[in-house]
Amino acid sequence: MQRWEYMWIYVTSEKGQQVYIANGERLNAQTYHEALNAVGKDGWELVALVPPAVLPTATQTFAQFCLKRPISN
Repeated sequence: MQRWEYMWIYVTSEKGQQVYIANGERLNAQTYHEALNAVGKDGWELVALVPPAVLPTATQTFAQFCLKRPISN
């Protein structure tokens, strides 16, 4: 049976710029396309998108992406 590993990309704002965080690491990306293409090169596949929400905190999350890729046996 195929096994999967999962990763979340969080999009936040820092000094007026969108920042993309994947597994706690900041991605070198300026757009959604760049972020998804960067991790796609490593075999990650988008499986879900959590739409933007207004959160009552200083750090607002704009969107969240859930990705998966197969785990080698």
